Amino acid sequence: MRILIADDEKELLELLTFSLQKEGWIVDAASEIDEVKIHLDAFTYAVIVLDRTFHGEDRVKELILYAKQKNPAQPVLILSALGTVDDKVQGLEFGADDYLEKPFDVKELRARIIALSRRFSPKTLELQGFEIDLIRQSVQKDGTQIVLSKNEHTLLFYLLNRNAIASRDEIMDTLYDNPQNVTTNAIDELVARLRRKLHPSLIKTIKTRGYIIEK
Repeated sequence: MRILIADDEKELLELLTFSLQKEGWIVDAASEIDEVKIHLDAFTYAVIVLDRTFHGEDRVKELILYAKQKNPAQPVLILSALGTVDDKVQGLEFGADDYLEKPFDVKELRARIIALSRRFSPKTLELQGFEIDLIRQSVQKDGTQIVLSKNEHTLLFYLLNRNAIASRDEIMDTLYDNPQNVTTNAIDELVARLRRKLHPSLIKTIKTRGYIIEK
């Protein structure tokens, strides 16, 4: 899962980036308005987290409008020290989908990001020319069903549903009853077979960390 966090408190930004990257998420960080817009122009995000004010100015309405123009279904969470009921109502009226008051617990922020990503996640995907039904867990190309082995199928939908980097050990624990009897090479070979059946760049390798499918 790729998320964007924008906050002019650089220490907080670094802390959140580090904490959420440990979840296996790809985290882009921005501390200036122009940086936020550059990221929104370049990437599609599962969730964006925006501070209410930047250098004393309330700019969140402008950023939400910019994000929603790019993607009307873009989930937005406001993170702000402005925590009165009126502040929260105004933030939601600006178009935010959730509002978390500072100070906060990173565990709660993580839970809210996951909830938003699930709430707004599509039921079908088109990736590299393949139509993927996340409910029926099927894969088609040009109307033809793609036949996958049991482990190929499990790996594909595990990565799609995880929406984050998965280590080889985590994949082995998911796929096998006795993962201690499986080598990491077996996972690499399984990924290679799935790439050959679908598309070489569908599953991305994150060096030293594992694999991810970016949606």
